[in-house]
Amino acid sequence: MGKRKWSNKEIEEFRKRNGKFVYYNKEDANLFVPKALGFGWTLNWANPLSWLLILLIFGIIVFRHIFK
Repeated sequence: MGKRKWSNKEIEEFRKRNGKFVYYNKEDANLFVPKALGFGWTLNWANPLSWLLILLIFGIIVFRHIFK
């Protein structure tokens, strides 16, 4: 069975059970989820695309720093 995208209500319930600050849910296919505190979005760190996104951003920063 494949992963499915969780609703905001399901994400909120998951955070109540498992902690609020780092969202790591292997069953959720969402890449971006609402922040637990405040406004905005954060990453689902169990989604491999989130790690690729961070590596891409970091790589661009390093590349630009080296090749100014």
